[in-house]
Amino acid sequence: MRSYRLVLALVLVALLGTACFSAPGGGPGGVSLDESSPREDAGPAQAGGTFRYALPSDARSLDPHEESSFNTHIAIGSTYSKLVDFKTGPDVPYGAPELEGDLAQSWETSADGTTWTFHLRQGVRFHDVAPVNGREFTSDDVLCTVQRIRELPGQQVSQLSMVQEVSAPDPYTVVFQLTEPYAEFDTNMAGHFMWMLPCEAARGEFDVSTTAIGTGPYVLERWERDRERVLTAHPDYYVEGQPYMERVQVSIVPDQTAAIAAFRTGQTDYLSALSLDLAQAERILTEDPDAKLTREQGLTQARLYMNQGRAPFDDLRVRRAVALAIDRQGMLETIRAGGAVTGPVTPTLFGGLPSEEAAALQPHDPEQARALLAEAGFPQGLSTRMILTDGYGENVVREAQWVQQDLAEVGIQVELVLQDYATYFTESFAGENYDMGYGLQTPMLTADDYLSSEWASEGPRNWYGIADPALDQMITEQRGELDRATREQQLHEIQRYIIENVSNPVPLYVYDGLSISAPYVHDAWPHPDYGTRHQARIWLGPEAPGRE
Repeated sequence: MRSYRLVLALVLVALLGTACFSAPGGGPGGVSLDESSPREDAGPAQAGGTFRYALPSDARSLDPHEESSFNTHIAIGSTYSKLVDFKTGPDVPYGAPELEGDLAQSWETSADGTTWTFHLRQGVRFHDVAPVNGREFTSDDVLCTVQRIRELPGQQVSQLSMVQEVSAPDPYTVVFQLTEPYAEFDTNMAGHFMWMLPCEAARGEFDVSTTAIGTGPYVLERWERDRERVLTAHPDYYVEGQPYMERVQVSIVPDQTAAIAAFRTGQTDYLSALSLDLAQAERILTEDPDAKLTREQGLTQARLYMNQGRAPFDDLRVRRAVALAIDRQGMLETIRAGGAVTGPVTPTLFGGLPSEEAAALQPHDPEQARALLAEAGFPQGLSTRMILTDGYGENVVREAQWVQQDLAEVGIQVELVLQDYATYFTESFAGENYDMGYGLQTPMLTADDYLSSEWASEGPRNWYGIADPALDQMITEQRGELDRATREQQLHEIQRYIIENVSNPVPLYVYDGLSISAPYVHDAWPHPDYGTRHQARIWLGPEAPGRE
């Protein structure tokens, strides 16, 4: 039963025993397992070159208002812009909540927190692509975007649900009037999904599902679905001198072994943290000790979830049994590069439950799990099916197999149903066409974004069948609380309630990600939001392939 885990554990013990990622003999450039490569001053940025990397799956559509899939938002993340965005850089911790202006150069809120005014940059140009043709971005485009969001209810609806009215007193000012105070409205506007589109998109003058025309640092030149995306530098980007790189080339490579081989042979410049594991990183850095390792603090949640509209998961006792059956800590230590047990809100975010409390509320307790199943009428256990996808990379499949074994030990026999990413995310998960599922969740950037989108009865990502009036009221009340200490207590109580009275979806842990880049890739400082605006500041050294 446990042979699979034993082999993995022995491999990792061997890796931990060697401690460092370094060439045999421990030459220069060795990187500790517990840290990123040291930061270097590579001198002034140099323009030019093509940045090449691979992802395991592709977007089904480029429409950021109809699709909440990470694949869509990563695909358009350097093409569109937001009013405000998260600050990144060598002195900014990964995932820090510090905001900076993007399309808005400044903003302020009224004393009562109900009126937010954004002052737009002047002279920002759209990409010179028909039918927008490089015109200036103005407040009308914000109004058009907000209108389109409300007409096409997606993830953005919950982020704007508190907006009573939006107006544009002049071409460079936008005013949002809220129905109630909301201290994090500017953070909402910097969230994963708040891209500003041109009015031409809202009017249907081009197909937003296949074309992206924005104000971001890169122009979408070509998209061959499930094969390749090519982007070129926006010559009129509002930041003078940026972007530095001429082109970005993204290949879709579902096979992680093939993606690693492409990096090893110099065909790509970067390996994504999405699915790179410890053993793979050790092998790569042993062969190429000059490659740069980046360890990113865990914000993406690994999740098990159940469809409460279907028996037996309409019974809280069954859902609670599932939660108690899983050995989160053992799974995390064996499969991932590090991380922490999580509650419904990631522990590093404001309002997140401390990891220790989340673990205590969801202990690994197979005996109690079996007792709850018997109480629910399943003394001999039960059988079910669980959807998953390899579109998140191989580690997620390994995690689902681990969960399958844990559930079997308490009498829940699970058939794994592996699906392509598009089918999994859209038809099965979002379509609520499943019994049980396993996968990753968008690393939301505020506590309210998690709660309002997933656990509220009308939440746009409540694909679980949760309908709890008491929980709805708790979520609504915390949004209007401006006292930080009081609101933090409210957020903690909401999560305790979810774990004990809803137990769905079941958050397991947030994991640290490992990514590797070629030594000539400089100033790559990402943020866990789905945008890739930081690519405007990446530059390639003279030794990069294709540089003249």
